Amino acid sequence: MLMEFALHPSDGERLPRSKLFTRGRPRYRQTRLVWHDTADRALQSQGLILEERRGQWVLARLFPGAAEWLPALAPPVIAQSALLSELTHLVPEGTAPRAVFEGKTATYAVTTEAGAMSMTLLRGAVGDTPVCRLTLDGADAAVRDLAGLLAGAFQCAVPLASLAAEAIGIVDGQPPVPRRLGPPRPALDRSVAGAFAHTIGHLTDVLLHYGPLAATQGPDIEPVHQMRVAVRRARSAIAVFRHGLDCPDVAAANRDLKALGAVLGPTRDWDVFVTETLPRIEAAFPDDKRLQRLGKASQACRTACHTALNAYLTSPAFRRLGVELAWLCGSDLWLETLGPDARLAAALPPAEFAAHVLQRRWRKVMATGKAIADLDVPALHGLRLRAKQARYAMEIFRSADRAKATERLIRRLSRLQEQLGVLNDGAVAGGLLDELGGAGGRHGYAAGLIMGFLGASAVGQRPRILRAWEKFRRTPRFWT
Repeated sequence: MLMEFALHPSDGERLPRSKLFTRGRPRYRQTRLVWHDTADRALQSQGLILEERRGQWVLARLFPGAAEWLPALAPPVIAQSALLSELTHLVPEGTAPRAVFEGKTATYAVTTEAGAMSMTLLRGAVGDTPVCRLTLDGADAAVRDLAGLLAGAFQCAVPLASLAAEAIGIVDGQPPVPRRLGPPRPALDRSVAGAFAHTIGHLTDVLLHYGPLAATQGPDIEPVHQMRVAVRRARSAIAVFRHGLDCPDVAAANRDLKALGAVLGPTRDWDVFVTETLPRIEAAFPDDKRLQRLGKASQACRTACHTALNAYLTSPAFRRLGVELAWLCGSDLWLETLGPDARLAAALPPAEFAAHVLQRRWRKVMATGKAIADLDVPALHGLRLRAKQARYAMEIFRSADRAKATERLIRRLSRLQEQLGVLNDGAVAGGLLDELGGAGGRHGYAAGLIMGFLGASAVGQRPRILRAWEKFRRTPRFWT
């Protein structure tokens, strides 16, 4: 298994002297990489780049796009040749250098408890910007163990972009294009294990992209929100595939994602309360000093949550989570630990496996909402969670053959979830206000004012929920 990692340039100097592992004498070579494209970036627009290295011309992917390219793996090569003329059918005319990396490569033979491997350290610069990459090549278990060890001791992490994309971003003065965003694409054209790897790989890219953005508190609350959604989607995917791929490695990844979610959750709740919920109420009572004092206390809680989130996202724990997720979707080793029942489920055709999962989650939604007109707020919250779990599963197993029916059902389920979420906002706000002392604390008057305002706003919500439920209930399933 070969995995590539981004290493902080200062750690590139320290790592060769580390006593964490045994290594032989390195082999050095000067390295010069030149990336070419046309003036109008014709290759980049296709997600490609032309690289010149050691007398070879290599046409490779710049970012995944619709192609399968899992995190921490080398860019897929489309074609290569010693002569550029042999690639003219793939490369447009008028290419010229876009970015240049110059540095040195050191290759070590490394011995660890899990086995021997090759470690390649690439150090140099693009212009005046130092860049450092680390590649581990060996048995899956050995690569995983050493990568986890290095992620804990150094600023070594799964890269947010390929070396080429990073170099072009440096030259352009802009961050690289995100590898992936949003929900995963449909995965029914793969095996069950392949669909799982594709889904987790996509969501790992999303998490890693938003990590640096969420680590700094600012006016934009979207990075925290998107990270939380990605965590929920990833944990839902693990639950979706649990019957086919249940094993200790998958369970461990789920626990780590849960730990991340536990830090993101309160941060997101305070973000929404301070930037969305509270301003609506302050606009109705602009001169209320008690409400203003509660606002300051709320901002202090929000700041404390962001501080805790920043500490986690810049910690070895988050770097190791990225390594574990990338290894999980890129390795086949953990599949050997599956039990007999899981192996049988994993052997099912993806479409059959998907239909079984979707039908089970659809039934849970229908059963929970059967007497929806009589459900209290906690029960409606349970229905909202069921709806969310079903929607995440539908996103994973979208039907390309019945695209309109698929999108219609997902859209109506999402609408139901949104309407139920309005009631949930009051419950979340109540929990946050309890942290400030609740109705009996120093902010009791303001807390009562907020809960009364939210309660009044939710009075007309039940008819909207019932209408959304009826539309969803009558919508045909795309997997039957």
